[in-house]
Amino acid sequence: MLRLVTPAIVVRTVDYGEADRIVTLFCREAGKLSAIARGARKSTRRFGAGLSLFGTGEAKLTERPGSELATLESFDGARGFPHLTMDMVKVAHGGYACELVRELSPPRQPEPEVFDLLIELLERLDGEPARAESLRLFELRLLDLVGLRPELERCLGCGAVALDGNGQAFEGRRGGVVCGACRLEGAGQGVALSGEARQALVRMQEATLASASELTLAPAVNAACRDALSALITFHLGRPLKSVEFIAKLSGALRAL
Repeated sequence: MLRLVTPAIVVRTVDYGEADRIVTLFCREAGKLSAIARGARKSTRRFGAGLSLFGTGEAKLTERPGSELATLESFDGARGFPHLTMDMVKVAHGGYACELVRELSPPRQPEPEVFDLLIELLERLDGEPARAESLRLFELRLLDLVGLRPELERCLGCGAVALDGNGQAFEGRRGGVVCGACRLEGAGQGVALSGEARQALVRMQEATLASASELTLAPAVNAACRDALSALITFHLGRPLKSVEFIAKLSGALRAL
């Protein structure tokens, strides 16, 4: 029997049976793992109110070698995000960030920088209005950390660095920008990307989440950046994220993202 005590963020919960709950945790020392919390829907002593999406605290787990699920013995939700959970747009942004981390992170691989990045975004959502610029910075930083940094400063077809001409696009399959000529050769594949949007992505790629409040994107530029990064994420996952579908159902959803 292996025992683990680690800071963790709840990134998904699924009710199981009459009293149990299966949770996906993103742990600072152990990366992504799934665990069963027996009696979690009835026990307040071992799990409190923290065992829900965005719950953050100390997880105590035990594991049997070869078992797919660990057992969550207790969860001390020492940190909460009360203002985040009171705003539907903030919940949508936070849910998207949790799903993105969950889907792009391999199981059982420690990623402390990813853990810290997710905490930073949740803290921003708790203390400030939800902003599309924060999500774009989060996406770019996360893609960098998981080894999927997009190429934005040269054409992935011919290698040209003189970009921002007519017809250039972002190709999720290639993971970056292609010039107009190479896009034409590829039968017009990819998401159209204006020079202004590409330059915004280049600037954001070198920025930090802490600088989000200093950044303002025009709606059309944000939409182009969002669509380009979404194409890359969707290609690697093979499907769109469920949280994006949820956001699309909210009033003015695409503007909120």
